[in-house]
Amino acid sequence: MVRFLLAYVVFSVTLQFNLVAQETCEYLVWSDEFNQPGAPDENKWGYDIGGGGWGNQELQNYTNSRTNSFVKDGKLTIKALKQGGSWTSARLVTKGKGDWLYGRMEVRAKLPAGRGTWPAIWMLPTDWEYGGWPKSGEIDIMEHVGYEMGKVHGTIHTEAYNHSIGTQLGGTIDINNVASEFHVYAIDWTENEIIWYVDGKEYYRVNNPNKTYKEWPFDKRFHLILNIAIGGTWGGAQGIDPNLQEATMEIDYVRVYKKKIPAPVINGKKNAEPGEELIFSTAEIQGVDYSWTLPEDVILLKGNNTAQITVKWGNSSGEVGLQLISDCDTVAATPFNVSAVFIPSGSYFEVPLIDQDNHIYWKSVAGSSNQIELSGTTSLIVDYTINSTAENPYILYEFQTPVNLTMFKKLEIVLKTPDPVPGSFRIDPVDVNGNVNLNDLFKINSFTADGEFHTFSYQYGQNPNGIYDLSLIKSIKIFVNYGLFGKKGKGKLEIQSVRFINISTSIQQVRDDDELKIWPNPYSEYVNISSSREISVIKGYNLNGQLLFMQDANNMNKPDAIPMENDWDVVLLKIIFKDKSIAMGKILKQK
Repeated sequence: MVRFLLAYVVFSVTLQFNLVAQETCEYLVWSDEFNQPGAPDENKWGYDIGGGGWGNQELQNYTNSRTNSFVKDGKLTIKALKQGGSWTSARLVTKGKGDWLYGRMEVRAKLPAGRGTWPAIWMLPTDWEYGGWPKSGEIDIMEHVGYEMGKVHGTIHTEAYNHSIGTQLGGTIDINNVASEFHVYAIDWTENEIIWYVDGKEYYRVNNPNKTYKEWPFDKRFHLILNIAIGGTWGGAQGIDPNLQEATMEIDYVRVYKKKIPAPVINGKKNAEPGEELIFSTAEIQGVDYSWTLPEDVILLKGNNTAQITVKWGNSSGEVGLQLISDCDTVAATPFNVSAVFIPSGSYFEVPLIDQDNHIYWKSVAGSSNQIELSGTTSLIVDYTINSTAENPYILYEFQTPVNLTMFKKLEIVLKTPDPVPGSFRIDPVDVNGNVNLNDLFKINSFTADGEFHTFSYQYGQNPNGIYDLSLIKSIKIFVNYGLFGKKGKGKLEIQSVRFINISTSIQQVRDDDELKIWPNPYSEYVNISSSREISVIKGYNLNGQLLFMQDANNMNKPDAIPMENDWDVVLLKIIFKDKSIAMGKILKQK
């Protein structure tokens, strides 16, 4: 929503009149209209829970129960309820889901009645950067106490101005029907002032004295709070009506406006396989145009000029860009980088060691107390001097883009290790998040110092932990003489090759999982897949690693069948389960 405020000034020059219009835009950046019945929207609201007086000797215990907060008939209801002599209520917060520095906050609400009630619409700092209350501040958009039904209060609390020392700054407005009619309670908050309104009528303002945070901590993020307290130092100052059994506050809407378009942030997946469908999104702001830019080989499928787009990614890495455009502003997002995932093909995938100009692709990360020197022309020679095994010295190779190794998860390394042989040796493929599965490590503990090359191999993925991702490998680390079993001193080793072997020749070779079945193989029109474990996604590739299809198991036309194209002679299947484990296999077209 964009509001246009027009100020007309008429100038007369030699009997000619010019009309000048000055525009000021205001953007709705966050709102809840409470149109979905049931629990408050979990994407917008959280709860403060518990009792203990909340610093004001209040009686209620806050819950997240639907007894105390619910949405019905287009309104949010917060209900304080007395049961068995004890009070429960609700305190809803936007912290982490709606946090703002400056803006116009509007809440249309109908307040509870009854002596002892203390409803509030207010704001607290999200990050408490100046310290605990009241150092980081408090903004009370609306406070009301039941023994003064016709008065509404707006207040700030800071280290210099707060009620505990009797110096708080605030204003009051008389409204006779707060419990029978809805009113719009609002503030305009800028770096220079905070202004309080009821139904668009200003009744109080506080100016920034431009001194220290003690007077004005309102240059940091705050979030909204809606609650009903019972009793307390202010709400219960004249006691609580003994006949009071419940108190209800109804909220018609909550809206937050900004005078400038906030800088958009692009959300989405940072790594994409060729042909994969991706969703990119940003916060929805009414009254702006969304201008997305994509790499040349990326296809926009839907969502043009909206806050969310769906695309089909191409074969290259690239940037997703976004501009928000209005009659007043144009604001660009920081470009969102997406890495195209490389999918190896063939029987193995070689990790380069040295190029034809004798440039070494690997680098050493020895630690401050150790030395590792790399050399060689046809093989990689690693000369090392280890003084501190605790620094975990290693050599590193970094892929230009993430590599999907789910079908190439058998690593084979060819080594020559003259005396003295390493005391500890380990090879870690590291995913894009820096993760290594510590329950699935390739360690070499025995070497032969005979001057010959020897082949060592290990198949990853034997003990998946649900975090480590073999489909997004960004680097390889080879540790030598690290940790408890590492040896100090000088040594040398020579690496002839490092390669990942394609193990997706049959489902049985990949996984001992009698619960997973794929048939028929060879196939004609359909491939059937069944498992006692829940499947999340099924992907199919050709032998060149190109993605042929990606099927969400929840959207399959048949519970256990996938249609296959006639021109797919060989399909490599990748089956991802809900527990994030993976199975793979090769199926053939029936001739």
